Amino acid sequence: MNALVGVLRQNGKHGIVELDRKDNELGARINIPRKFLNGAPFNMKVVCNYKGTDSGGEPWGSVIEVLGEEGNPDTAILGIIKYYNLPLEFPSEVLEQAKSFGKSISEQEIIEEINQGRVDLRNLPTITIDGEDAKDLDDAIDIEKLENGNYLLYVHIADVSHYVKEKSELDQEAFKRGNSVYLVDRVLPMYPPQLSNGICSLNPDQDRFAFTAEMEINHQGKVVKGKLYPSVIRSKVRTSYNETQAILDGEEVGEDRPDWFREQLFLMQELTDILQAMRRRRGALEFEFPELKIELDNAGNPINIYPEPDLYTNHMIESFMIAANEYVGDLAQKHKIPIIYRVHELPDSEKLNIFANIAKRFNIRLHINYEKPEPKELAKALEEMKNEPFGTALSTILLRSLAKARYSEKNLGHFGLASDNYCHFTAPIRRYSDTFTHRSLKRWLKEHNNADKKCLKRAFKVSNHVSDTERIAIDAERDTVDQKAAEYYADKIGEIFDGKISGFTPSSLFVQLESLVEGAVFFRSLRGYYEYDPEQFIAINRDTGDVLWLGQKVKVQIAAVDTNRRFIDFNLLEYDTTKTKNA
Repeated sequence: MNALVGVLRQNGKHGIVELDRKDNELGARINIPRKFLNGAPFNMKVVCNYKGTDSGGEPWGSVIEVLGEEGNPDTAILGIIKYYNLPLEFPSEVLEQAKSFGKSISEQEIIEEINQGRVDLRNLPTITIDGEDAKDLDDAIDIEKLENGNYLLYVHIADVSHYVKEKSELDQEAFKRGNSVYLVDRVLPMYPPQLSNGICSLNPDQDRFAFTAEMEINHQGKVVKGKLYPSVIRSKVRTSYNETQAILDGEEVGEDRPDWFREQLFLMQELTDILQAMRRRRGALEFEFPELKIELDNAGNPINIYPEPDLYTNHMIESFMIAANEYVGDLAQKHKIPIIYRVHELPDSEKLNIFANIAKRFNIRLHINYEKPEPKELAKALEEMKNEPFGTALSTILLRSLAKARYSEKNLGHFGLASDNYCHFTAPIRRYSDTFTHRSLKRWLKEHNNADKKCLKRAFKVSNHVSDTERIAIDAERDTVDQKAAEYYADKIGEIFDGKISGFTPSSLFVQLESLVEGAVFFRSLRGYYEYDPEQFIAINRDTGDVLWLGQKVKVQIAAVDTNRRFIDFNLLEYDTTKTKNA
């Protein structure tokens, strides 16, 4: 259950909390009798609890925590954290256990592990490619071209399960959290930083234990041979998406980089092109939604918002991770290893039919079996709409018509990736599902036994739990982005921006600015009587006949911003009346 968070206002001698988010049962406000203020000052953001209903039928409660001043950027994010009941601190016993592993691995530890079967790969030219600010480096890459023309790809993943034993204090806390949460201004890690950023992170020039998927991949993108084993690696280069993209685009390699670095990157590019082509052939869905980047000052105030560049190198690493995840999924399916699968079930036929009718209005026609749809058919539609003004908005509608990806102990396939056997293996530092899967794989490698009922029951429990914590994380991350967007535009009232219509409700339309931030234009603010037609996905002015449609270019003015509820309202100033060929 979500917490009740809002701003405490004075109401005579008593208080009233204006909730940041309307509660489905209690409404938008909760009365706080004087004796239940518990010393909380007015006009502060607070957490309250519900105690009952007064004689007038109004909900009432008490203040249980004061978060800080209204309008303070840190207080706003803290309010979101509290709303979702996300943990801010680790228990002391968990921190002590994380510290006990130290900061480095001794040579004696390595020798002992090698004697037990761990493979020494420290001679390989291993690199990590991440964002500049990343600290929890859980994957590293090696690649070479074989004499037969195939590629040998090593995907090394941090061996978290070597340290975090099942049912330990660390394990129980990680299970409870389910995943790391990446908010706009901070990370709430699944494991303490001593572990996630330290002994488990594949930092450069440090010996680290890993779990390696070694795959030989041919020119059709098929894994023809593979191995899975615990390893010890030593990353030689810690690089970034930006640096590697610049090199692939023709810039010189830095003098501090080894001689082999450039060649490795271009080999990675070759294999990435092969893997991407293979996935397109089988019909994997390629949604192209740019990420919104928000720059903050030291106090947490937003100073710039813009679409983050969609770099090829991001997709390069993504391709390698998908390859490893699929290889492990194939292995688990073949040998009946009890892992947690990442599943994406068939779309609901009714929702898909609704999307098809909307798409038809834009001359995008689906030739699809609604009872047994093939991803190839939707991939073709995505390609058709990609460069259209309405492309992003229509792609969003398609995405919402699909099932949500989730975790399951059963292998139900992954529709979006057009993959029969898929799991998450590559991020155990930040996903508990991966830690669970690592343990099952290690057990199988050691004992080659099939799943027992106890293990399958545990997989079922973990799958459901981490599916829930993932949804909470996604919602919290989105809310913090919306919060900073609202703060950014709060001092821009009256300013004018270009945008596109991105959606409709019966009472309003949504506009996405070039910064990717969205706001609403209420029909009541427009001249004339506008009515939304859900069948044609347009709004019609019944007085003038003017039509507003998805993807239409507009100019809007910032009319109002509510930083507590994270709303941005626009005035519609101009709209383009020239339709594209498909609109």
